[in-house]
Amino acid sequence: MYTFIHPNHVPFLKQLRLVFNGIDDLNDPFIENKRVHRPVSQQPLSDSEFSAAMGKNYESLEPHIKSMVTFEYYLEQASQNRAQIEQQLNQQALASQVQSSVAVKAVYEKVGFIRLFDNIHQQGLWESVGCQHQCIAIKLDPSHEYFSHTSFNQKPQIFEALEYDDSRPAAPCKENPFPALFRRPEHFAYERERRLVRPVSALDQNKEGVVYSRLPKGVIKGIYLGLGCAPSVIDTMHSLVTHDLQFRGVGLKQLGVSETHLRLVATTIK
Repeated sequence: MYTFIHPNHVPFLKQLRLVFNGIDDLNDPFIENKRVHRPVSQQPLSDSEFSAAMGKNYESLEPHIKSMVTFEYYLEQASQNRAQIEQQLNQQALASQVQSSVAVKAVYEKVGFIRLFDNIHQQGLWESVGCQHQCIAIKLDPSHEYFSHTSFNQKPQIFEALEYDDSRPAAPCKENPFPALFRRPEHFAYERERRLVRPVSALDQNKEGVVYSRLPKGVIKGIYLGLGCAPSVIDTMHSLVTHDLQFRGVGLKQLGVSETHLRLVATTIK
């Protein structure tokens, strides 16, 4: 699988350190939720819906109160304040719906993550995640324990494929603490993304606030330069794989365009 490295993070890569994204880097509008469309008002309840709601309230009464009041009388009294009661029921239903479906950004600020993709020959990936073809893609071994272990630095980590579905994910729970990080709208399905998520407290951080984790030797299987990479970046990466023993044997390629098809092609840099 492949992850994208910004040219500014090449100094970290030289030291076998992989920079992790934070939630602000993702810029996901469905985690930011800056402006959420909600119904202005709910439709009035039908008689049967109102009766069923009052039935639930009646059953929750203390036994000694229920013994003094029949449900029919309770419903009759509630009907006299039906408009006010319906408003309260609608507010409770809306609050429950918002709590279960809309992500709270503060929950996701506690973790860092890296994004990995099956295929780097997708033009859309280079235009969005790959900084308009100026980034570097690193091929990593997803079977390595760096990804397969369920913990890192004695803290839990998650490595899972994203689900592509337009419905909002469920609220966080113990079994699925960061559901919004693993669901994207259906039209992004071509990306076939996986994410490695770790608590920020398990990662290292420099004085500028960049969060990172050291990569074990052998995890990096190849380096691919975007077709728009600056010459200085190309020279730096060529020198790295040529002279640095930590990268000896790691292939270096650059993306280009096919002469005969509307496709990206990776060729070896010599």
